This record gives sequence, structure tokens and C-alpha cells, in this order.
Amino acid sequence: MKLLCKCGNVEDIKTDKDIENYEFKRCDDDTLILVCKNCKEVIFINQR
Repeated sequence: MKLLCKCGNVEDIKTDKDIENYEFKRCDDDTLILVCKNCKEVIFINQR
């Protein structure tokens, strides 16, 4: 599986490799998000 941001940032998701082009963050309501390191676009992973 790959993450593809609108700015062209591509990250190949593998379980044995760290994600380098995106940063994980957690919101106050426990929503997990990925933030693109190039353009700061937010990708929501889990919402409760």
C-alpha cells in the first residue's frame, strides 16, 4: 500500500520500515493523523 499526497509525496507502507515522509500526530480527541512533511496536508487515520 502507498500513501500519495496531493503535492506528490509518496510513501510505500511496509510493516518492517519506518514512515519517513509523514509524521504521526494525535489530536485531543484521540484522532490519529498523518501530516505530510512537504506540504503539511493532514490525512485522518482513525476517528472515534
